[in-house]
Amino acid sequence: MAYKVLFVEDDPSIRLVISAALENEGYSVHQFSNGESAVAAVSELEPDVAIIDMRLPGMNGLEVVRTIRPLTSAPLVILTAFGDSHDVVAALEVGADDFLNKPIANKELAARVRAILRRNRAPVSESDDLAQFRYESLVLYPQRRESTIDGEQLELTNTEFLVLLELVRISPNVATRQDLLEKVWGYDYLGDSRLIDMQIYRLRGKLAQYGLKDHLVTVRGHGFKLAK
Repeated sequence: MAYKVLFVEDDPSIRLVISAALENEGYSVHQFSNGESAVAAVSELEPDVAIIDMRLPGMNGLEVVRTIRPLTSAPLVILTAFGDSHDVVAALEVGADDFLNKPIANKELAARVRAILRRNRAPVSESDDLAQFRYESLVLYPQRRESTIDGEQLELTNTEFLVLLELVRISPNVATRQDLLEKVWGYDYLGDSRLIDMQIYRLRGKLAQYGLKDHLVTVRGHGFKLAK
């Protein structure tokens, strides 16, 4: 069964080109010209990945990400003009998992989407099949992609879960930003650490509700670790 891509882009020519490139790779692309229609469709569609243009009429890309983040665990990818650093940071902060710069070559687009889906759908290793990874009151279940704190469900996006799982796996050792990019994203971002920094920021916010915020430590010049 083909992976479903929710694609929101108001420019018809860009929408046509990108949709055609993804369909040629075997994806089922569901196109939307505005954020309102995409938001209305996301729950029923249950996409495997969503690609959302930042500059949309009416409800902009930032609002779309903020609105649909609670509705789906699928990776949310922002499509933005090259160099719009503020847009990228703002989108990552409200729940985006990744970003693509326009213009983007078809081959690069296909490769990035494959990597995103591979990360989100990758099976756990045999040794992790029934494993539980623990850190104090936090328990992670890789097979189910679920996490609990004191037995209460901790709601994480798939990307947040994978970042936290890697930190728990190697605790109390330090994970560098490059380590996390390779383990979680699986490909090189040419030194762009914003993806990691925003995931850590969001994780701290969620762990803070359970008194664990200060346990996710930044080690200056190195990376991050979970410390008792």
